[in-house]
Amino acid sequence: MTITGYDLAATTLHKLGIHYMFGVIGIPVTQMASAAQAAGIRFISCRNEQAAGYAAAAAGFLTGKPGVLLTVSGPGMVHGIAGLSPAKVNNWPLILISGSCEMVCVENFRLFIHECDD
Repeated sequence: MTITGYDLAATTLHKLGIHYMFGVIGIPVTQMASAAQAAGIRFISCRNEQAAGYAAAAAGFLTGKPGVLLTVSGPGMVHGIAGLSPAKVNNWPLILISGSCEMVCVENFRLFIHECDD
């Protein structure tokens, strides 16, 4: 059995006591969401990334463990940042994980939608 980076990240989050992950499913993050569910983390799909960010912040407050926000790249990640503000101001634990395309696509200027060279 091959262990992927998604599996490793999801297993680590679960071992740290994470039971919930919030987000909006998109191509860049489907494998991470699937790995999280396989590891025993409940994925809660939200209408948009902003709502998912607030939900993850609230989960951090309510559980004392980091709320996990999973977003697609580009605008999805930017909209998810809204949940970081109340978490930062109130010292609520929150982890933001955002997807991306393969680096070879960025390096060869074959940019996928929502990807940009930073």
